[in-house]
Amino acid sequence: MARPEGNGADEPRHGPEGQNGAPGEGDATAEIPLSDGAADEGELRRRLEARKRHLKELYDETSTLKLAADEARVRAEASGTRVRELEEERDRLRERVSEFEEEERRRRRRREGQDRRVARLGRELERRDAEIQRLETLMEERAGEIEAYGREAKDAASRKDVALEEALRRIEGLERDLEEREAAASDLRGTIDRLRAELDLEYELRRRMAEPANRIRAGIDLFNGSEHLRSVGSISKSLGSPEVHVVLEGPDADEPAVVLTFTWQGITWQAYAANPGLAVEEPRVYQRGAGEDLSGVDREPPNARVGPGGRVFLGL
Repeated sequence: MARPEGNGADEPRHGPEGQNGAPGEGDATAEIPLSDGAADEGELRRRLEARKRHLKELYDETSTLKLAADEARVRAEASGTRVRELEEERDRLRERVSEFEEEERRRRRRREGQDRRVARLGRELERRDAEIQRLETLMEERAGEIEAYGREAKDAASRKDVALEEALRRIEGLERDLEEREAAASDLRGTIDRLRAELDLEYELRRRMAEPANRIRAGIDLFNGSEHLRSVGSISKSLGSPEVHVVLEGPDADEPAVVLTFTWQGITWQAYAANPGLAVEEPRVYQRGAGEDLSGVDREPPNARVGPGGRVFLGL
């Protein structure tokens, strides 16, 4: 049995060990020469075990190489995909670069426009500065004029204050004068009211006095309030109650008087005039005549009497 194993080991091998039966790298049996008489069963087993291990290692290495080849193929495919992605990214970057260049050109044009605007604004600022300088000079001139106007206004205000004080003093005087005039006007209104009342009373009295009966009664009242009533009373105490005749003198006159004639028993007589007219001056009651002889006296029938207290009453 050892012989066939030995013959099989000496046959040429194909595969990973090498070409034309040459021992490959890592061959465990290549270092042990075989001789026809020295091999025994234990040695063959060791060699077979070594060969199995070597074959297993070769199989594992083959599997590893296959895996490496698969990984290389996958990496190659991934590399192709990555290349396409990189080419697409390159195209996109070129487009971005073109966009950036276009944006840069637009920015350059904007900067040029801004530079022109800045230059124009600079010229405008210079013009404005000159205008501001001119306005400041004008404002200084105006400030001087305003100051002069202020001094003039202050002087005018001072003069106006003096005139105002004088006007206030005059107003105070006018107010006092007005108060005095108002007081005088109030007094005049009171006087006017009083005179109007007196005028109304006089008008009423004149209206009443225009009637003969009222004028006769007013004349009798005027006589009863005079001192002549006591003279008539003194004679009446001696000769008794007199006959009384009352008549209105001269009805056509402006202010006719009321004549009261007293006769005592045909012995003596006295005549009195009482004028109730408002325009008549004093004495308003006075004696018209008296006597002891009745021969020259026109005797009229009595139409009045002497009553209590010696007062004269119209009617019998």
